[in-house]
Amino acid sequence: MKAIELYKNNDHIILITSIEFSKLNNIVKFSKREASNWSIEENFDIESDKFYQRSTNEKRVKDIKKYIEDNLINNLDNSNVLFPSSLILSTDFEFENLKFDNGIVDFEFPIEKESCLIVDGQHRMKAMESLYNDYMNANKSVEKINNYKFNCTLLINYDLWEQARIFADVNFNQKPVDRSLYYDIFGEIPRENKDYKLSNLYVAHELGKYLNKSEKSPLKGFVKDFDRKTGFVSQSFLMQAILPNFSPKGTWNYITDDFKKDGDAYKKLPKVFVAYFDVIKDIFKAYWPVTVDKSSATILTKTNALGALIKLLGWIDKNLKLGLYKKSEKVELLDLSLNDLEKLFRKMFLAFENNNELIEKYFGAKSKYSGSGSAGLQNQLFKELAEEIGIPTSKKNVN
Repeated sequence: MKAIELYKNNDHIILITSIEFSKLNNIVKFSKREASNWSIEENFDIESDKFYQRSTNEKRVKDIKKYIEDNLINNLDNSNVLFPSSLILSTDFEFENLKFDNGIVDFEFPIEKESCLIVDGQHRMKAMESLYNDYMNANKSVEKINNYKFNCTLLINYDLWEQARIFADVNFNQKPVDRSLYYDIFGEIPRENKDYKLSNLYVAHELGKYLNKSEKSPLKGFVKDFDRKTGFVSQSFLMQAILPNFSPKGTWNYITDDFKKDGDAYKKLPKVFVAYFDVIKDIFKAYWPVTVDKSSATILTKTNALGALIKLLGWIDKNLKLGLYKKSEKVELLDLSLNDLEKLFRKMFLAFENNNELIEKYFGAKSKYSGSGSAGLQNQLFKELAEEIGIPTSKKNVN
């Protein structure tokens, strides 16, 4: 097979060519992001096969499939050019298997099953595959389908994180990037060299996925954009609320360093967040949503309260480690069991237990925090809640 050399740098090469569907059908690999495998039992590991693609949209596949049938099979517009933009594929090659000649590259296209990952174009490939299967099952001719040539860009020797960058560039360079989508793509795959900033992003992203998906999480379904459109807050909001805790000045900054050294400290995070929000849910049960839809929204499902509560959790951990909480000895939250964590958090929020007047003050319909979300209101609520549970909030200590 011949291709045009578009880019070459060390062992990274980008080629442009055209490839028949019959050659692609058995070798391409469809991928999608999976739910987090994190748990409160601390018995999970980083998944080796992580992908950045969202699940294919079946309606979109169906629409493209009809478009292909109308124009390729029935030739309604008298054109065989279905997709002028490239199908982007990624595969690996040894350099000695590529023959370069004045900008033209000659190579043997791989024939191994699922040896090419689809970086961009999963919907059109899935649609063509579905149409092919329909025609095969109906004993109709598949000659036109098999012979259709996709315009292809081949990424040679690009790792998953590099592919994710190209996927994001292709899809979002022409319009403002949705910050939630940025976190969703780049938080999905830890870079092999475990860059500090990207390691933070990965840990926060996986924690957020767990909190939004796990049956054991009181925040299950709260977040939009983890492959769902319903929820109370955006993925971007949750990430920006969690990430400061892993920053160099954050209470769990050491977790990123530990993660970079293949440590297990990050595995203790889920139980802390679950225990904390289990207690919040119980103490403030009158204001906790009954279902995850807009009709059940309360102040506790809005950014002001959730942002303040997540910041408060980090502040609690920091003060407990320093021994600044008078009702407890110096302690590290990550070292406690789920049961001991719930006991500690319940003791800290004792002032709110059955105190409807105090709860109404912060989370009732007439609360000053019931309006639109803002960083200022989140920070103010955080400080007031910290005072209520007896934690110092001196200006020099608050970050």
